[in-house]
Amino acid sequence: MTIQPSPWFWAPQSSAQTCWQDWAAETSAWLKAQQADVRDALIVLPVGAVLSQARQAWAAAVGGWVPRIDTIAAVSESLAWSWAPEPMQSEAGLPPVTLDAVLDRLQAARSLGSEAWGKQWAQRDRRGFEFALDQVVEAAQTWVRRMQSMAPAQRPAYLDHAREVLGVGVPQGPGGRERLLLAWALEWAGATAVAGLPGDPLFGLRPSALVVVTAGEAVSPGTEIHLTLGVMSHLAEQGVPVLWRSASGGALTPGLPRERAPLARPCGNPEDEAQEAAAQVLAAVNDGRTQGAEAPVALIALDRSLIRRVRAMLEGAGALIADETGWLLSTTRAAAVLTRLLQASHPRASTDDLLDWLKSGWLDWPQDGGAHARPDGVNLDQATGDLEGWCRRHGMLGAWGLQVAAKVPSEQVDDALPAQLVPSGRQAMPGPAACLWHWAVQVVEPLQVLWSGKRPSLRDWLQGLQTALARAGALQALMADAAGELALQSLRFETLDAAEPGGGMWAGLSSQTRLDGPAFLRWVGTVLEATTFRPAAPEQAADVVITPMARAALRPFHAIVLPGADERQLGAMGSQSGWMSTKLREALDLATPASQRAAQWDAFSLLMSRPGVICLHRHAQGSEPLEPSAWLERWSAQAGVAIGQALDVRLPVSVKPSPVPPPLPSLREALWALPAQVTATSYEALRQCPYRFFATSVLGLREQDELEEGLDRSDFGIWLHEVLRSFHDQRQGQLAISTEAEDVQAWLDAAQRVIKETGLDRDSQRPYFLPFQADLDRLARAYVKWLRGHEEGGWALQDAERIEQRELQVSDELSVRLYGQIDRIDARHHDGGKQHLVLDYKTGSLEGLKRKVAAPLEDTQLAFYAALSDPQWAVSAAYLHLDVQDVKQLHHPDVERSAQVLLEGLARDWTRLHAGAAMPALGEGSACTYCQARGLCRKDHWTLQEVSA
Repeated sequence: MTIQPSPWFWAPQSSAQTCWQDWAAETSAWLKAQQADVRDALIVLPVGAVLSQARQAWAAAVGGWVPRIDTIAAVSESLAWSWAPEPMQSEAGLPPVTLDAVLDRLQAARSLGSEAWGKQWAQRDRRGFEFALDQVVEAAQTWVRRMQSMAPAQRPAYLDHAREVLGVGVPQGPGGRERLLLAWALEWAGATAVAGLPGDPLFGLRPSALVVVTAGEAVSPGTEIHLTLGVMSHLAEQGVPVLWRSASGGALTPGLPRERAPLARPCGNPEDEAQEAAAQVLAAVNDGRTQGAEAPVALIALDRSLIRRVRAMLEGAGALIADETGWLLSTTRAAAVLTRLLQASHPRASTDDLLDWLKSGWLDWPQDGGAHARPDGVNLDQATGDLEGWCRRHGMLGAWGLQVAAKVPSEQVDDALPAQLVPSGRQAMPGPAACLWHWAVQVVEPLQVLWSGKRPSLRDWLQGLQTALARAGALQALMADAAGELALQSLRFETLDAAEPGGGMWAGLSSQTRLDGPAFLRWVGTVLEATTFRPAAPEQAADVVITPMARAALRPFHAIVLPGADERQLGAMGSQSGWMSTKLREALDLATPASQRAAQWDAFSLLMSRPGVICLHRHAQGSEPLEPSAWLERWSAQAGVAIGQALDVRLPVSVKPSPVPPPLPSLREALWALPAQVTATSYEALRQCPYRFFATSVLGLREQDELEEGLDRSDFGIWLHEVLRSFHDQRQGQLAISTEAEDVQAWLDAAQRVIKETGLDRDSQRPYFLPFQADLDRLARAYVKWLRGHEEGGWALQDAERIEQRELQVSDELSVRLYGQIDRIDARHHDGGKQHLVLDYKTGSLEGLKRKVAAPLEDTQLAFYAALSDPQWAVSAAYLHLDVQDVKQLHHPDVERSAQVLLEGLARDWTRLHAGAAMPALGEGSACTYCQARGLCRKDHWTLQEVSA
């Protein structure tokens, strides 16, 4: 039966209380006209937020006995005791659709995955199979919600119509697999509906009269309002008097004060819009307090990211907020603790995964927990910092790459640690960091066992996760947090101990569902993504209510602020995702973007009829320009009044400029900070940019190395230095003279030894070293060819990786120590004397080295190493460029003179620094491009005037 709505006009000049009292009087008069007993009458409202408003209005306008005023969900829940479903007849042998996304997805995965084609599909394309599961579950739940609004006797006819529309039995063509899966979902939903749905007792109600209230006439199929109208239509066919009151906003009257008309304000960008929205809300709250208004201010949630920014500013201002929309549980810190623990527990997790988990919070590293307990005076943050620093210094990419066996007996752990914890050639890990790492190993052990197993059950995964959380001390913290408690409930942690295996739907599904590690991680992410966290409302009356547009209609508010009123957020036609197209949904009488948009327009029209509405919209989203929503103009034309221009209520703050000049640090008052030692690198920094010297050598600041996967040219250079040292150590110990082929083979053998010692043969590093390893043979031949020609000139290796120091007396009271590690020193006897040759290995740009030696007085490194050499011998120096094409030796001309000039310049510079000379940022070109201290000197932000000053 088609029932026409009875209009309920919300006059703009009337308050919400007045509108509700008018409704109560009109409804009471209708009940009397129908001779319906008020005590047995039922009034159904669209949302629970207006229940108190309606009841109070009835008591004030009518008095006497108040009919039952409730929502359809509450009425259905009160009748749940009288409902028992019939045995479900399903060819698939599935339990009924529960409308629980987690349970229904597991049921569908179990059924479809048991088929041969489904198992093959899942093995071949796991992500595609999981996407299909999402579509099947969504379709089944959509059909169940649609059939829930029908009387049980009407459902078989709808199912026959749906089968005909889907073309069940039609030979397959394009999209055939999708059509078959939709047909499967339809049969699953149909069997569930025929067996009975929880809302079926509603169709057996026999009140004396039924009154349904909606915000507008547009109804989207599958919603609670649609169910309410379906029950109303059925009861009308049974002879029950029914009345549908549809609220709508009336046109503004000519005599209405202009200040009560809606206003709009354009904003520049999202941040500007968020600030303006917060300012408008606070201004309305203050105005309401001044007027003694009891109603809060409504903040309409159209753009959730924008609303979260506004909420942060409102909380900072001290406003009491009731958030009825919430946010995704996956974005909370509680969810981060769960997901980061799972990611860190992977046997091949990266060090960044481990550090992210240790920094996620809510962990409790016990002080009395065995050999790896927290040491006295050490906290979690301190130990995490030590662990991070050690891993970054040594390039430890794998979180569990140290491979300290959990299988080592506890009585042998202390003895086994030093040998197993620190790989060969590496600096020992700090004690607190080592204890923390071992504690982390113990925490993740229950999960790592499952990662290595063969598709454990979902129940095993959840029990392992619960055990790991308990060991980490995070379980109690999660249970004490609102979002954490919701996360544990969403993952069904509370059922693990309460339900026996095989007892109950969830226990059976969780025991029979098999998941590997990545699939379980995706499952947890899906559950957290599908759950909305809504914080508890404040105990006192809220100043601001954050609510969606549909819930804001019919409620009393002192003012309404609606940010996001642009063409993308307000009134935009949404796209239809999934396998069911808009055309198919229209044929099956399901919700479509058009029906949802119509319902949104009704709610928007009601809101715009209220006083104190302010709409905000931005000019652009990034580089994309935005126009205000067309609904603003549409409403203005229908209401017959122009939307006014809102004022900017933000209070300007005058800030006196305090320009900061370029830094000019000086050691005049802190001579103790002048370094007692200088290296080639630090002195080159002083020559290129005094400020960089100040930051790196005086203050000792260092840029934290990134844990980057893979190898670069610098890593290859470090490895090559070690190969050359090992090769020459072995070669010098030989008694016989080797041939060129034997030298090449010895070089390659040394390379393989160093590869193994440095871990470059591990699975995590081998793929990245392959491009370098492919050219080892050519590099060995090029180096040996140069070496043998070099030795024919009388040169012989004297020392490698030698550390030299020299004290330079600058004045009677001032001296500085020169310190350096020289890659290689060769020697020969020539013209009756001994000559030394300082060689520095380079793997970078050959052209760059040529430019260095072309300007010898500008080259710091070789001159510095020459100054460190034994002064009694004649010294020369050269760069040795190592490349697979050719090994070239680039001589520094007259390096002894360059060394003398360098020492004189160093003495002058040290004298000036000791006297308090400033150390400005004077670097240019490449010195600034690759400077670690660039963010400190802020040179990029100086003006030309500041620099010249």
